[in-house]
Amino acid sequence: MVGKAFFENLGESLNPVFVKEMRQYFQNRRMVIFMGLLLIVQFIVALFFASAMTLDADGDEGVVFFLLIICAGAGLSVLLCSIGAEQRFAEERSDKELNYSMLTTLKPSAVIMGKLEGAMVMILCIFSMLLPFLTAAYFMRGLSAVSLLITLCLFPILVLYALAGIFAGSFGQKWVTVLFFVGIFNSLFALVPAFFEIVEDLMERGSIDSTFWITVLVEYEIALLLGVMLFLLSLAVVSPPKSNRLLPAKVYLFALPFLSLLLMTPFYLVYGPADFPPDVFFFIEFAFCFFSVTVLGIIAIFEMPTNSIRVYMKCPRNFIGRCLHFVFSTGFSGSLILAFLILAIPVAMYPFGKLSGDETSRLCGFLCILVSSLGYVILSLNLSWRTKLPLPAWLWVIMFEGAGNILAWIPVAVNEGTIRGIPFPVRIASMLISPTYCFWETIDASVASTMATAPRGGFFPLTIPHHALFWSLAVTGVLFLLLLPAIVKAFRMHRRPDDGAVKPPTKEMLKQ
Repeated sequence: MVGKAFFENLGESLNPVFVKEMRQYFQNRRMVIFMGLLLIVQFIVALFFASAMTLDADGDEGVVFFLLIICAGAGLSVLLCSIGAEQRFAEERSDKELNYSMLTTLKPSAVIMGKLEGAMVMILCIFSMLLPFLTAAYFMRGLSAVSLLITLCLFPILVLYALAGIFAGSFGQKWVTVLFFVGIFNSLFALVPAFFEIVEDLMERGSIDSTFWITVLVEYEIALLLGVMLFLLSLAVVSPPKSNRLLPAKVYLFALPFLSLLLMTPFYLVYGPADFPPDVFFFIEFAFCFFSVTVLGIIAIFEMPTNSIRVYMKCPRNFIGRCLHFVFSTGFSGSLILAFLILAIPVAMYPFGKLSGDETSRLCGFLCILVSSLGYVILSLNLSWRTKLPLPAWLWVIMFEGAGNILAWIPVAVNEGTIRGIPFPVRIASMLISPTYCFWETIDASVASTMATAPRGGFFPLTIPHHALFWSLAVTGVLFLLLLPAIVKAFRMHRRPDDGAVKPPTKEMLKQ
């Protein structure tokens, strides 16, 4: 039959990892129990609300019932498609008999994409089952048609949670799983109030204006950009260790601020400064730069100074190509260089941001956090690769961050919890050694409140964050100069071997 042949060919053309994921989803007893219980509870709650519904036009039964359905669907999606996917993938990665990268000829991208497709289908399946209850909530009191668009805002967040679970599971390590659970619960405390604020705003709207669509489109663009980043990082973890697995991630991290700038420019041109002010435009762009630099710093502390022979065999022979290949290849030298290049983007955009005095102070404070954190990374790399102490760079960073946060808050405790009574040099030093203290000063910074404590004259006569940024740049620059010999040595080694000096790796060697 034509139909049977069509579906057989369709099944063979599907990603085998996706097929396997869907089988595991629907053959898992826990998932079937959770979904069954969800439907039963929702049915009982629907009967309760229907019997308790009054004829009062101002009743809010539909609003409460609708929120219960949405929260239940979102919670089940996070439980099954994020936490469940992380647990399953971590178990597969930790067991060599189940590890896809060791057992199949599929590319790592196909493995990650198959798992993501399975999670997205399950999210749609969960909300499809809840659709009759959503319809019933609409016919109750207090719910407008605009409120139904809450599900439109919720979908990209759930997909990001699923990608975060896949990324955490790709390590196959228990400590990453613990960090993932901590991050999940902390993010829920931050997102749930924001979600209810959006819900309240939608409930009050009689119609949808341009501001709403700007918010939705910006949310989808941010979710798309962050989702691609998580996908590429998952791909780097799953790829073979000796390959140039971080190349796509580093290229994307460098291009991310420019992509966000390109995607936001049409909004600014269409809606103008009234609905999309320059300061909002600037701080969204700075947020992407902050994210890229932070991820590059984290990548740097886990990288080696040199590459493998497989990476050297792909290195171009001309000088410009060799430099670009060195910067974007695996190795902490390229990560640090890219981080400093990305930091120059908000500096170049600053004259066009039209920021006020308080906003400028906060910008300097956030830049100080980035530069000081890079200083910690560079100092840790110096101690890890230029000394004989057998401690990895990431462990040095953790020790420095912990010690810095403790030392920075001692003056605050001495001053009985106040910040303004701390002497000016102590506050500057505390901002350099503690990102947490620097963040607190940045949020609380304003020109009016810090003019009295800032010294007159000098390069930055305005605020505490200005001075802290200047000194963090100076300290980080000195630390980078100390690491420069190791970077130069790595660049000298980063070249393609002469013909005949090293034999190209065979297929058997690559498999090993």
